[in-house]
Amino acid sequence: MSHAPILPPLPARFYPAGGDAHGHPALVELAGKVLQVLPEDSPPQQAPLASLQAATRGFNHSQWAIAWPAEFGGEHMLLIDEAAVGPLRAAAPALFAGGEGARRRSGRRFLAGITLLALVPLLVVVALLASLDHLTDRVVSHIPPSVEKQIGAAVLARTRLEGPLIDQGPAFEAVQTIGRRLARPGETLEFHLADRPEINAFAAPGGVVVVNSGLLAKAASPEEVAGVLAHEIAHVELRHSLRQIVRSAGLRVIFGALAGDYDALGGWAAQLGELKFSRDAEREADQRGLERLAEARVDPAGMLRFFETLEKAEAGGKAGKLPALLSTHPATTERIAWLREAVAARGAGPVEPIAIDWRSIGGASR
Repeated sequence: MSHAPILPPLPARFYPAGGDAHGHPALVELAGKVLQVLPEDSPPQQAPLASLQAATRGFNHSQWAIAWPAEFGGEHMLLIDEAAVGPLRAAAPALFAGGEGARRRSGRRFLAGITLLALVPLLVVVALLASLDHLTDRVVSHIPPSVEKQIGAAVLARTRLEGPLIDQGPAFEAVQTIGRRLARPGETLEFHLADRPEINAFAAPGGVVVVNSGLLAKAASPEEVAGVLAHEIAHVELRHSLRQIVRSAGLRVIFGALAGDYDALGGWAAQLGELKFSRDAEREADQRGLERLAEARVDPAGMLRFFETLEKAEAGGKAGKLPALLSTHPATTERIAWLREAVAARGAGPVEPIAIDWRSIGGASR
């Protein structure tokens, strides 16, 4: 028995089981107890409401992922923006109950964190009794995405003061093309190209990624640059940069940021590109970066090839000539070996070349 839709069509992206990483534009309707999915380029799909599962997705919780089992294995999935999901949530509140509960618990933890941060004397005692890493994780876990974005904006402003940014031309367009390929739907990532000869890149909280023109000149292909950018995006997603800022600048900066005073950021913003990550953080970012490359159908071997190139430069370079990227992201023999194993373990998955004429980039990026 068919039912007329009980809510207007909602925009979404449809990810069929075994489909591509970027999904397909679709409209979603709820008819009775059946969810109807109307992709633009494939036949309609239907799923009983009782078979659906919903959860928030993304480091800024800006989307809902709605999944259900496919008929012949695998899992179908929809991504719907928070701004558009309201009518479906009102029509099927039980579907969203778990995710909403998780959000409320996160909000309560944030309020508890604000209260904790206000108790400065108690924090001092805790800092003396607890390890630095444990205290850092406690502080970082209570900083909301909105504050991260303001920190990232301050870092970018400081970066502009230290040297020009390239905002047009083949090299700039190449960075934007690679960044768009890697970004997941709903993510607010910014990719900037600094006019600097050093082979370096860094990521700031809030989704700001800066790559030097010298890195593009050294890379042999857009896939190699994609490997570096995927690694940097992973640092943002995993909040590694924010943790390093807390460790380096201390609680004073966090207190100022939570109070809306970002003047204190100037003391460390210029040094963000020099912060060193732990071996575990680097491996975690490598792993997450390889996953992102695979999702975007970008050859993950590009990441390995670029770090192999830098490792050779390190081995054959003179004192003082170490590439800047190796001073903050050390390409040790152990790390290169792990990357080789990780890339080999993934096998030859489907890849699509990044459509950039790389021969026009080397000179334009300098």
